[in-house]
Amino acid sequence: MSIVSGIGSLIKKELQNLLREKKSAFMIFFPIVIFLTVFIFATTKDVDNISIAVLNQDNGIHSKDFLEKVTNTKTFSKNIYVNNQDEMTKLINSEKAFIGIIIPSNFSKNLSLQQTSDIQIINDGRRTNSSMLAYGYLSQIIQNFQSSLCKTSTHCTPSISLRTWYNPNKEAIWFAITSIICLMIVTQTISLAGLSITREKEEGTLDQLLVSPIKPLGILIGKITPSIIIAMTMGLITTACGHFVYGVPMRGSILLLILSMFIFVTAVVGIGVFIASFSKTQQQAHLGTFILSMPMITLSGIMSPIESITNPFLKIFCKCNPIVYANKLITGIMLKDMSLKSASVHIYPLLLIGVVLLIVSSVIFAKQHRIKMF
Repeated sequence: MSIVSGIGSLIKKELQNLLREKKSAFMIFFPIVIFLTVFIFATTKDVDNISIAVLNQDNGIHSKDFLEKVTNTKTFSKNIYVNNQDEMTKLINSEKAFIGIIIPSNFSKNLSLQQTSDIQIINDGRRTNSSMLAYGYLSQIIQNFQSSLCKTSTHCTPSISLRTWYNPNKEAIWFAITSIICLMIVTQTISLAGLSITREKEEGTLDQLLVSPIKPLGILIGKITPSIIIAMTMGLITTACGHFVYGVPMRGSILLLILSMFIFVTAVVGIGVFIASFSKTQQQAHLGTFILSMPMITLSGIMSPIESITNPFLKIFCKCNPIVYANKLITGIMLKDMSLKSASVHIYPLLLIGVVLLIVSSVIFAKQHRIKMF
């Protein structure tokens, strides 16, 4: 019972060290506000309120109807009409126009004759991803418009009926919330777990803990538990805010979500402990956290699909990246009502990553201080 109470006292001490100062507590929890008010809108891949440079060489009724349909969407908010291609070039070069369209002089005539008519779209290659998204939106509008006029002709492109599962209104903020939960846990938890151990090393108090009645394994548990508690608190606050403030549905089991989040947090804490095992100072731990967290976030599937990665080394890294599994779990449980059987496919790798990292970190820690963990 004394060992349990000793670990409890160590956990209490760590929580007090982290939260007793207002500045420390502010630095821990303020990122939640930043993530939910600023970063959430930066992570959405939607492109809205785009200005288009329009060179209309037709001036027929169909070209006017088409341009009206373009501006009646939230994606394209403003048409800037030009008289020649030089004016369009200047607008795109100065980034006053995001994309350009050129309507040929025979546009209305061809549509009246139940024939398709080509429209030239000019993209800004400096903003490749956004311009391709805008191109996709514009292509769909063009296709639907021409199909609606060419109902009796077989030469017209057939209309496409789009149906989005799990997010019928295509609310990009729903996917942003699930991504932010993972990103915030990673950026905060690795630092907290790593610094809690390196702080003791730097201040020279770790040796005092090692000679205490608490076993080294109990010391490790006492050091990482506060990080897990704080990370779980931040994750649950973000989830609740996403549901009640931004309207993200909670279709799956809350208990399964909490279990998945706990396993994810444990795996991330294992990364922090692994970094701390090689770090002698807090500065080294900070640097190690930065070096490792950036590729973890980039190769997580949040920024871009990991299925497109062909490099075998990067593929292995993605399989060992806990964010990959956590993002699928949180998104699947909240939006898809993922079952325990389906979730276990992602839970097992997370659990394995956490256990392996903690065991390896413990062995390295024990060898460095010539102690037995058990």
